[in-house]
Amino acid sequence: MAAKLKSTERYELIVFENFEYKGQKRHKVHRVGSATASSKGGYVLYIPAGIALTGRVMMVPEKTPFNELDLLDAYHSAAEEYGA
Repeated sequence: MAAKLKSTERYELIVFENFEYKGQKRHKVHRVGSATASSKGGYVLYIPAGIALTGRVMMVPEKTPFNELDLLDAYHSAAEEYGA
């Protein structure tokens, strides 16, 4: 008999695009995949075919209540923490 899996949390994988518009620095969020917790520990990432990722990828809870500024602040904080 297979063990029942607990309800797993779902996450979104996002990357930020930095650009300049009318002399102002802007940021755009791109959702590039999703993730779920694995029953054996760690996470299983789902990245659609054709998506190529480079740089930093951030994993946030699905349907996160954060607005873009909160996400951007978390993204930059993580980058500073890990020296990227």
